[in-house]
Amino acid sequence: MVQGGIVRSVSQPSGPVRLVPLAGILAPLLLWSVLSTAETASSAVTAVPLVEGVAGRAEVVTVSAVRNEATKSDSAVVFEISGLRADAGHLCVAVFGGAAGFPNTDRAEQTQRLEVRGDRMTVELRLRAGEPQAVAVFQDIDGNGRLSKNLLGIPVEPYGFSRNARGALGPPKFDSASIVVPAEPDELSIRLK
Repeated sequence: MVQGGIVRSVSQPSGPVRLVPLAGILAPLLLWSVLSTAETASSAVTAVPLVEGVAGRAEVVTVSAVRNEATKSDSAVVFEISGLRADAGHLCVAVFGGAAGFPNTDRAEQTQRLEVRGDRMTVELRLRAGEPQAVAVFQDIDGNGRLSKNLLGIPVEPYGFSRNARGALGPPKFDSASIVVPAEPDELSIRLK
C-alpha cells in the first residue's frame, strides 16, 4: 500500500508475483516495492508496526524496510533527533545505503514514520556495520507524507541529515551525510532546521 509518499506493506508476497493494473503515479512505487522484495528467495521485509486494523481486516500496517536478510553485521543504532516543533505531525526517517536516490525517501532502504511527542525524540535504526549509510529526517507537520517546500523550493518543514550535514544550495551530498557504524557519539544526533 502506498500512502503519503511512504511505501507500506501489509504482507510480503509469496509465490509468483501477480501484477494488477493501477492508475496514476501509485503504480511505479508499488511495482518498485514488489520487485524489490521479490529479487531473491532470501529477501525479507523488516517492519515497524504503525496502525492496527485496515478496512475491517485484522492486519497490521507496517513501514517496510526492503533489503536482504539481516546479517550478523547489523547493529541497532539510536539517533537523537532535536529541533522538533513540539507535538506537531510525524517524524519521517529514511536510511540510504548509497548516493543513488539520496535523499528521496521513495528510494530509501528503510523508512519509519513516528508520531512527534515533544521537541526531542530518539529513533532506533538497524544499520550495517562497516558500510557508509546516511539518514535523512523531516517533520511532516501538514501530514502530506512529503517534505513541503515554498514556491522557491525551500523546505518549510523542519529537516536534517546524519552528521548534521548541510548543502550549500539544496540537500547535502551522500558523502557529507554518511556515517559508518560503529560511529562517534556526536554523529548520532540530528538537529532539524
